[in-house]
Amino acid sequence: MPRLTRGILLPRLAAHLLAEGLAGAALRPMAKAAGTSDRMLIYHFGTKERLLHDTLAHVAAEMTARLDAGLPPGPQPDLAALARALRRLAGDPALSAHFALWLDLLASGDAGTAAALLDGFAAWVAARLPRDEADPDAAVAALLTLTEGIVVLDRAGRGAWADAALDRLLPQG
Repeated sequence: MPRLTRGILLPRLAAHLLAEGLAGAALRPMAKAAGTSDRMLIYHFGTKERLLHDTLAHVAAEMTARLDAGLPPGPQPDLAALARALRRLAGDPALSAHFALWLDLLASGDAGTAAALLDGFAAWVAARLPRDEADPDAAVAALLTLTEGIVVLDRAGRGAWADAALDRLLPQG
């Protein structure tokens, strides 16, 4: 059996959090999912807080890679095209657990970690803004607000409402 390292543990821990949400963030269930003991997790990560931080960072990196696969870096033709691409990505089953975990994190009251993840997503969106965008900060804020609403509606089983809102608010293209 290979020696367990952080590099082996993090994908297992991330998969567990994606499947169980923050409700599964207790040491023993995480250790079981990773194929080790809670003591070994503390040995590898030092504290439960570091374990969660590193696991969430791994989840965020994985999410970014999936987002990149769905919409490579580079400016989009206009904000409507970018908003529609974000809608498509928010509804992608391969990303739904990532967005659900993000909502879990927001609901947990851990504003610092949620803000750090949001900053990473904001940078991802900013890298795809149209070249001629007059107010990039406002555009990123609008797109993040729209995406958050889409994720909430999707999680509530009201994805059709998100589609109708986009059709109402954005020019067809």
